[in-house]
Amino acid sequence: MSDIPQSRTKQTPTPAEMLNDPTRVCVSISQAAQILGVAKSTAHMAYKKTGCLIDGVPVMRVGARLVVSLGALRTALAHMESAEAERAPF
Repeated sequence: MSDIPQSRTKQTPTPAEMLNDPTRVCVSISQAAQILGVAKSTAHMAYKKTGCLIDGVPVMRVGARLVVSLGALRTALAHMESAEAERAPF
């Protein structure tokens, strides 16, 4: 075993890991954009125009930070998926 200390590198979680992490309550707009698969600039523009990331997902200011509730994001994504499933032809 080597006496050289190993550097601790913090791995960035994947969008799926962020969305499914039960210890996370909110994410930044940039992280929410990753989860949705859109550009950061698109997410920030949506916030500036509407105050929301997507319908039903408000952006909240916490001090100087802008955050998105993962609960609201999960709910919106579930509604989008169920709407897609209803429109899909059999």
